[in-house]
Amino acid sequence: MIKFLKQFFIYGFASILGKIAAVFLLPLYTNVLTKEEYGAMALITAAKGIIDLFSNLNIHSGIARDYHERGVNRTKLVSTGFISILLCSIVVFFILLISRDFWIGSVLNIQDYEKAFIIMLFTLPAGSLFSYFGILTRYKNRAVAFSIGNIVQLFVQISLTIYFVLVLKIGVQGVFYGILGGEIIGIVFFYFINKENIRITFDKNILKRALMFSLPTLPAIVAVWIDSSLGQVLIGKFISVEEAGVYSIALRLSSVFLLFQIAFNNVWKPFVYENYKKENFKKDTMRIFKLSALMLLLISLNLSMLSDYIVLLLSNITYLQASKYLIILCIPMSLAILQLFVEIGPGIVRKTKYLSYSNITGSAFNLIFLFIFLPKLGVITVPISLSVSKLINYAIISYFTNKQIDFAFPKKYVLFLIIIVAISFTFKTYDISLTNTIILLFVINLFTVIYLYRYYNLSVVLKKYIGKKS
Repeated sequence: MIKFLKQFFIYGFASILGKIAAVFLLPLYTNVLTKEEYGAMALITAAKGIIDLFSNLNIHSGIARDYHERGVNRTKLVSTGFISILLCSIVVFFILLISRDFWIGSVLNIQDYEKAFIIMLFTLPAGSLFSYFGILTRYKNRAVAFSIGNIVQLFVQISLTIYFVLVLKIGVQGVFYGILGGEIIGIVFFYFINKENIRITFDKNILKRALMFSLPTLPAIVAVWIDSSLGQVLIGKFISVEEAGVYSIALRLSSVFLLFQIAFNNVWKPFVYENYKKENFKKDTMRIFKLSALMLLLISLNLSMLSDYIVLLLSNITYLQASKYLIILCIPMSLAILQLFVEIGPGIVRKTKYLSYSNITGSAFNLIFLFIFLPKLGVITVPISLSVSKLINYAIISYFTNKQIDFAFPKKYVLFLIIIVAISFTFKTYDISLTNTIILLFVINLFTVIYLYRYYNLSVVLKKYIGKKS
């Protein structure tokens, strides 16, 4: 478990920097951009999420799958992936550039932000190549280089964003100029690390093999995008661009969960596949699950109870409604992390189709709820329907894992999560001072930390770790 936690912090650090920076850039966005501008930026970013998928078809995952196979010609493998992703992203770029009036007007309803949309299109090939080279660097086990590359890219992106938005005051365009500039610098950095495998060579059989691996994963990825981003697009389309911006604030603040999820996901699957045949695997997995569940409950409680103050601290009073959405979002965001545990069954027995089944089913319910209740209940429908989707997804995949590997995770933590969110949402109807809220949270946090310290014998773990270091 010590090894797992060390990898969690080492490899997760570089991956979460972008999410952290996005949260701290909120005051810049919300105080310099108008609500409409911020909403337009959020809608373009949401659209970019699904466009990115079709601009690379997840080919990098198929290339990465064979990177360590014996006898593979890495130069031909990597070069085929590079050429395929570059050509695919360029084709998508030109298709969307030619048809941009339809997407800007009929789909996103942001007619005044054509330039920002076009700049975003340039990030498609840039982002695809940056992601591809970054993944290759990880598979080379160049952890330091991977971290440095991401830090440099992020520094350039933030610097350019501040310059264009705050100094030049060119609005939403400046945000995407910053993204584009950061990605170009990142590509240059990672290219020199991987250049020995980049040649003008292409093997259609390698591409076919990569697509056979990557294409079946696309429905699940699309389902994830539906859950995470489609709600914003529908808000902008049927309610207003401004309200899409308010909901986007809640989504951005809830990314505190994504910090944990991204870092955890980097080490969890390797841990599972390396240890699932060992005698203590179930015991260790359950201990990590309980620790993660308790930490998520604690994060949800603190984030929910302080949601008003967090929104005001990182934006302004015009976005205060986002605090209610933030409370509800604690449910799906927590479940997305806990699902990493319950989906180990299909992974171990190589029946990953069940992951697509569960994701698609959950997203289908999300779509149904959105189209039925969004016109009636308004924006609050979006986080509620997302919660329903994640609960259904979690329940289905839990059933499959229990059936396939006889591994049942406790359901009580999900129930506790729903109760905490419901209580916190109810508390918002009462005028509780910040002082009393902080005192209450301090007591709860203190008792939880003491419990975790004793349950996991952290004193013994720390002594062993310190002993190894010395």
